[in-house]
Amino acid sequence: MGGVSDGYRLVWFHHLHKSAGTLIVNMALRNGEVPYPSHGNGNPKGGDGVLLPIWEYGGVALGSFIDECEREGVTFVATEHGAPDFGVLIEDPRVLLVTCLRDPLKRCASNFNYAYYSGYTDAPSMADFALEPNVHMSDNYYTRMFSRRERLPLVSIGEESLSSALETVSGFDLVLSTDPSHMDMASAMNETLGWVGMEGVDRHSTFGDGWRMVNMLKKLQFGRLLRYVSKRDMSDGVDSLRPNYELDYRMMAELF
Repeated sequence: MGGVSDGYRLVWFHHLHKSAGTLIVNMALRNGEVPYPSHGNGNPKGGDGVLLPIWEYGGVALGSFIDECEREGVTFVATEHGAPDFGVLIEDPRVLLVTCLRDPLKRCASNFNYAYYSGYTDAPSMADFALEPNVHMSDNYYTRMFSRRERLPLVSIGEESLSSALETVSGFDLVLSTDPSHMDMASAMNETLGWVGMEGVDRHSTFGDGWRMVNMLKKLQFGRLLRYVSKRDMSDGVDSLRPNYELDYRMMAELF
């Protein structure tokens, strides 16, 4: 576990897609954390505007990246599109590791609604969307991320991967849950990170975005637009995916 080394602290947030990640990124910014000079929702980008493939960095490269963050005064980094070497991050005393989990099926439903109404998929149903090659819709997504078995093409995982994932997460400094029966997120962030003021922070909700409506109009997607305005949940049938997330539900039961 990390924290503060000689006065420097790097909050490293591993963002699990559609699990309150944008809320946490915006909380960091509201509380004065300094992101990488070029970034997308906290994910560092190079000078060319392309995401840095931090999940591909070996130990030396990852350590050098943390050194760079310290030199540049960066205090907040998010990773979302692949799992970095958590072992290196856990061992570095400058790094404070944070993540946030959500009920797996609720996350899947939110993922589909977001992708459908944002125009990232034309899948007509939750079941069809689940069949698309998409890391964020992979089976046992949390287990894969924290055991670093998330890369396409996916390989089979089981008990060994779950054990690896739980061991990794045990090294995090703060593991949040969106379920209020597990914790009060605002209090947990305040206690560990010193952050305040969660009220009114932009959560990047799927519905109520004017730009999405404009894009649907431009594409003449009038049926989709009407469904969006009426806030229709497109995730009918998500419960049928429950067997795909048994390891993730077991992980959450262990953690909370």
